[in-house]
Formats: sequence, structure tokens, C-alpha cells
Amino acid sequence: MNFIRKYLPLTVLLIILLCWAGYWLFWHIRPFTGNAFIFANTRPVSPWTAGYITRILVKNNQFVARGTPLFTIFSPPYLLKAEELKHELESLCAQLKSCEANRVRALEEIKTFRADVEKFRFLYSRGEKMFKAAAVSEDYVIDQRRNLEVALAGMAAAGHKAEALAHDCTSLQAQIKKTEAALKLQQIWCRQTTVTALSDGYVVNMTISPGGYYKPGDILFAFIDSSEWYVQANFKESELSEIVPGTRARIWLRQYPGREYHGEVCSINWGTERRLTAPHTGVAEVKKENEWFMLPQRYPVQIRILDPDKDLHLHFGGSAYVELEIPAHPFRQFFWELFLWQ
Repeated sequence: MNFIRKYLPLTVLLIILLCWAGYWLFWHIRPFTGNAFIFANTRPVSPWTAGYITRILVKNNQFVARGTPLFTIFSPPYLLKAEELKHELESLCAQLKSCEANRVRALEEIKTFRADVEKFRFLYSRGEKMFKAAAVSEDYVIDQRRNLEVALAGMAAAGHKAEALAHDCTSLQAQIKKTEAALKLQQIWCRQTTVTALSDGYVVNMTISPGGYYKPGDILFAFIDSSEWYVQANFKESELSEIVPGTRARIWLRQYPGREYHGEVCSINWGTERRLTAPHTGVAEVKKENEWFMLPQRYPVQIRILDPDKDLHLHFGGSAYVELEIPAHPFRQFFWELFLWQ
């Protein structure tokens, strides 16, 4: 009895130390951090076309499927421009048909003049022979030569006209292609007057109302892509040597106590900023560290959640705990950090 009383405080202290060591070892046998949070791919929602909003088709914090219309922009100016381009395209096609018909006519004229050239060349050649034999007068020969020259000039003019019409046709074809491209682009703008969701996700931070005028690049609200969820876990630099892409992870969320998720490391941030610059002098500034310990730097590790539950809604920025399924070398870490005095 005296023995128990004598060593009871020491025994209790030893039991407390063993419990603490067991608890510490349990949480450090593998890399573990509570410095983590949930995130997903996000993007700002902006209109592609300038104009005022006519309708808002979703509500703030609403889940929408891919392709769901979000809001509409006043569309008549874009539709009328597309209609104008259609009529312009029809006009150019009609001009091209007329130009091609004139070119065919010019080619037929060339054939006619070519036949006249052959005829008058024959008559002129025959007239020279007959003139030498005194069978025809000199005026007859001169008339046939003049007719030949007129036919040659007419054939040359018809050839130049056909060549010019060919260039006009080529120019009109190019204009038609340009107008077709402009019409396709305008039709794209027309479709973009209705902004749709590019993926499944949530509409957040929406504070707009119909009637507001916006232009491309104006951020109207945010969209959280819920097709994939991630956790950013900030691990100590002394634990990075064992972490590689593909490392499996166990994840617990404060939002859903007791539920365990599984994940896989996607990437490890290559660096983190520690440099500071004095705002007034521009020289380097050294931040005052803890005077007792030189704390290890933390690096973000991106982990993709492999089994998100569709029945449970994950919230962007929610706190998380992460344990990686690799050895943490707890004793090495403990003594390494214990003797790192600065």
C-alpha cells in the first residue's frame, strides 16, 4: 500500500506520457494535417456580347446542369445584323451569277470573232491572189484586210473582257466567303446572347438584376464546377520527400463528421512565396520569425476526391483533415523538429 502511495504520482505521470505518446504517434504515423480545405474549379461568368440583361433564369446558389440557360442579353441588334448579312450574301451570289453569265457571253463572242477572223483571213488571202491575176479590184482587197483587222480587234477586246470578268468572279467569290464567315460569326454572337452553363455546378455570388448593361469581360457572378472536387492540404516541408502524385489519401470534412472520403494526390506546389519588399524603400525585408522555433514551411498539396457523394453537398472552402497513406517517419520528424532551435 505504501509502495502504491509512494509511486502513484510517478505512475500517473508515466501513464499520461504514454497516452500522449500513443495519441501523438497515432496521428503522426502517417503524414497528417488539419490545415486543409475543399475547393473546386471555379470561373467567373461574363457575357460574350455587350447589351443589357433581359432575363435571369437561375437563382443564387442554385445547382444547374451543363447547358442550362443562365441569363439572356438583349438580342434584336445581333439578329438584325445576321439578317443583314444574309441579304448581303444573297446579293453577292446574284452578282456572281450575273458575272459568270457575262463571262460565258464574252467567251461566246470570242468564238464568233475567231470565226470571223478565219473567214476574213481566207477572203483577204484569196483576194490578194485574185488581185494579182487582175480578177478583183484593189478596193476589194483593202476591204477584206480591214474586215480582218476589225475581227482581230474584236476578238482581242472580247478576250480582255472575259479575263476581266473572270477576275470579277474571283473577287465576288472571295467576298461571298468573307460574308459567309461574317454571317457564321454573327450567328455565334446571336447564340451567345443566351449564356449557358458550361458544366454541372453552382451559381454563387450573383447580385445582378435585369436591365443592367454589361460588356464582355464584366464579371457578373461566379460558377463552381462540381464535376470534380479537390482538397488543398498544406503539409510541412519535412514531409514532402515521400509525397508524389498518385499517393492515396484519407479525407475527413468538418461539414460531415464521421464520414470518410478517399482521394489521390494530383500535384505538389513547386514553391511558395516568402520574399518581402519594404513598401517605402523598396529594399528586401526579413520577416521576424518565432524567436523560439524555426517553424517548417508548408507547401500546398492538391488532392482529388475520388468518391464525392452526390447526395451530400460539398461547400467550397470547407475545412478538412487529410492523412496520406505513406509512412511519415514520426520519430525522425519528432527529433528533427525537437532540436531545430533558432
